[in-house]
Amino acid sequence: MNLLKTWAAAVRARLIDDARLWWRFWSMRFAAAGVLIQGFLTWFPDQARDVWNWIPADMRALLPSWLTTSLPIALFAAVMISRVVAQKKAPANG
Repeated sequence: MNLLKTWAAAVRARLIDDARLWWRFWSMRFAAAGVLIQGFLTWFPDQARDVWNWIPADMRALLPSWLTTSLPIALFAAVMISRVVAQKKAPANG
């Protein structure tokens, strides 16, 4: 138990001051969306294909062809951009 407390204290010392408000950061939101989408596509490929086929053909034609293969890349770029853009200060009361 002492080892666990030591490890937790070391991890806490490396976190940013407002780490407990992680869910308010846009970079974390983009990263979470990327993980959810990529996880769904990886673990449930048949259902992902079904979702794509539910979209009417005329609407699918409006979507650029690169979107289906590059969405995770675009979300990763959004994460990087959102880390360097100033965001509103999160309230201290969370």
